[in-house]
Amino acid sequence: MVHQSGGAISTALDRLSAARYTAVQLDGTLAGIRPRELDQRARKDLAALLTRRGLRLGGIDLFIPRRHYLDSIHQDRAVHATLAAIELAADLGRVPLSITLPITDINPDVMDCLIDAAEGRSVSLAIHAEDELEPLLALLDQIDLRTVAAALDPAAILAQSLDPSTIVSKVGSHLAAVRLSDQLSSSDANLGASGMRCPVGTGELDIVAYKIAIDLATSRTGPIILDLRGLPNPLSDASTATKAWDDASISM
Repeated sequence: MVHQSGGAISTALDRLSAARYTAVQLDGTLAGIRPRELDQRARKDLAALLTRRGLRLGGIDLFIPRRHYLDSIHQDRAVHATLAAIELAADLGRVPLSITLPITDINPDVMDCLIDAAEGRSVSLAIHAEDELEPLLALLDQIDLRTVAAALDPAAILAQSLDPSTIVSKVGSHLAAVRLSDQLSSSDANLGASGMRCPVGTGELDIVAYKIAIDLATSRTGPIILDLRGLPNPLSDASTATKAWDDASISM
């Protein structure tokens, strides 16, 4: 959204506010709001910027490439960036931090470091590992902390030819953050093996089933995150998604 607003965060927030959205998810890798760029004064200014537009912060994304947590060249920088993002999430109201982690191969000491930091700052780590779901659930069972949980992106699940609503039910009490996204089928000859993200309501997502599964997931906290990554017209695609989501409501 920010890129389509000429790189201006305030412009993107103005457009979201005018479209009557009430919460936003910030990208912690974006220039201008990276944790290392924000001192305490800047963090207060950012919070005030949201408040003046009637918006609240739903959470922060920090989608560092998973391989950066593994190789010696990038590991220290990835860990320090994540620790800084945990501090930023705490300073901005203890909002959840959504991250992607290589669950199977990550060094246990690195994992313990991130978990201890999140626990110490009372910030929820919402971990995306849709292609390593069983190892993630095993880890969550083992550590058994409210501050560390699973996050799900339906487009990432659809890319594996799996059903998002079934996965939501499988994750159960470990589910904290959920996203709303859609994926075109990889059976389309013009797409790659993993398909392609598309506006919600135009792809393979069974919105009604997914909505019911999310409503039954009592462990979920915070707003549903409308994920517009990879879409060329985010504001209009957000409107399309909102309508599709509202239309999926079941009348009693």
